Amino acid sequence: MFVKDLTIITVKSIREIDAVMNQGNRLRKVGQTAMNDTSSRSHSLFTIYIETAETVSGKQRFKAGKLNLVDLAGSERQSKT
Repeated sequence: MFVKDLTIITVKSIREIDAVMNQGNRLRKVGQTAMNDTSSRSHSLFTIYIETAETVSGKQRFKAGKLNLVDLAGSERQSKT
């Protein structure tokens, strides 16, 4: 799979994650719709890999996790009444 303009950034704190996510949101294209003045016109994908290591009783233990955050462009729908 190829993702145009994909960026991988290594961070070491929640503050750094927040800064990167804010930067990504600023780069998104938005436009006005009947339901939303700032509707997203581009998809947004954030994948956060979390890794920790600790030493317990002389043995090193590792934990890892992955969190995918997805926002699809123009996904709002107007309900029919």
